[in-house]
Amino acid sequence: MLDILFWMLFLLTPLSMFFLLRVAGEQLNQISMVNLVTVALFAFSVLGTFPLFYQLDAYRVATGVTNPALVLTVTFFSCASIIVFLLGVIFVRRVINLTPVPIISSQIKKLNKFRFISMLVVLLLVALVLYIYLGKINQVAILVALKDGAGAATLARSKMGNDFSGKYHWYSLVLHNIGTLVTLTFYVSWLLRKRLLNLILFLIAFSISAFVAVMATEKGPFVGLLMALFMAHYLTRHNGYVPKKDIIILGVSVVSILVVFYIYFMGSGSAGQALWSVFSRAFAGSISPAYFYLEYFPQHQEFLMGRTFPNPGGIMPFEPVRYTVQIMDWKFPNLAEQGTVGSMPTVFWGEAYANFGYAGIPLVAFIMGVLVAILSYFVSKLELNPITVAFTVWLIFHLKNLSITGFSGFLYDFYMIFVSAVVVIVLFTTTKIGIRNNRATKCVVS
Repeated sequence: MLDILFWMLFLLTPLSMFFLLRVAGEQLNQISMVNLVTVALFAFSVLGTFPLFYQLDAYRVATGVTNPALVLTVTFFSCASIIVFLLGVIFVRRVINLTPVPIISSQIKKLNKFRFISMLVVLLLVALVLYIYLGKINQVAILVALKDGAGAATLARSKMGNDFSGKYHWYSLVLHNIGTLVTLTFYVSWLLRKRLLNLILFLIAFSISAFVAVMATEKGPFVGLLMALFMAHYLTRHNGYVPKKDIIILGVSVVSILVVFYIYFMGSGSAGQALWSVFSRAFAGSISPAYFYLEYFPQHQEFLMGRTFPNPGGIMPFEPVRYTVQIMDWKFPNLAEQGTVGSMPTVFWGEAYANFGYAGIPLVAFIMGVLVAILSYFVSKLELNPITVAFTVWLIFHLKNLSITGFSGFLYDFYMIFVSAVVVIVLFTTTKIGIRNNRATKCVVS
């Protein structure tokens, strides 16, 4: 009986997802915020339940994912959250009538002189922050991995992120987020005008972003950077439409890169073992923590009732609970004893459940759908130029994190606020910018 229910969920969810995307006005092979967030939710919170349900992943079984009924519950809430998320999108587009303006590549304008210089200054800032950051850490994890092996890099990786002695979020803001924005901006500028200077600046920006992506031996950031460039290319050249064969080529390339990463930096003994590790980590590894959330709340910890929410400036009388670290310490106490600060994030509905129980999942999913749809509408109204194209791609990758992390960070979004501020300062303080309407024409405002 459990098998029948699982397969009903596993097969009907993508069919329902594709139908609801069409109702929302999305075309499946076009790059958009709603499309990519939905695909990410399916990939990282549904696909991985298959090896968990049938206990095909020995590592996940060894960590305690052994109850098919509980995996079925995880699958149900993952499927339900996608459907309710899309209902939130449809509400915005069909009821409130906020339909985004499509991207037309021929309307992308080249950067003027001041904006070009401004982004060059931002690139220099990124390079300076990287220099300062490297001066504050004792070891670079990727160098440790190359010298002493993957196992030796674990502590160094922790010290570079979760256990960093300073305010890591500021460094992450500049290095991972603004750095990506600059890289994409110069890439689009080069696509529009293939001058040598544009190419040189893109290669410099890409080199910095690539190093930042791999320096902690993380796999996802570097793959994300390549995929962001892929999206920027098709938004700039093909109105955001991607041929199926190019999607396949991208998929094969991404998997190949990840296999290399797992062999050289994660200790996989063969290409086959590395390939399985890629699937396990990317899909099962993203959703398996939700299994532990269902075990932990409320049996070992009462529901948090909003205490995971951010508390900017300490204006509220509570300290936000680091629930992902708390669950990690509960499940793997030996790592905490070794001084390794780990975390166990999962799809956004995991945090909804940790706070409000089962009832919170559909409510939060609907709200997230509404917020993503509204944001996609307002961003689509901006004049098209390399900065706004780069910002659109950055937002897509930022919002797709709903598939692998909690939702509360998006309510007071530190990274979105500051990256948006950079974009606004460069775009709005020097010249006029066009606001696009649904016929993709422009009216100029100050």
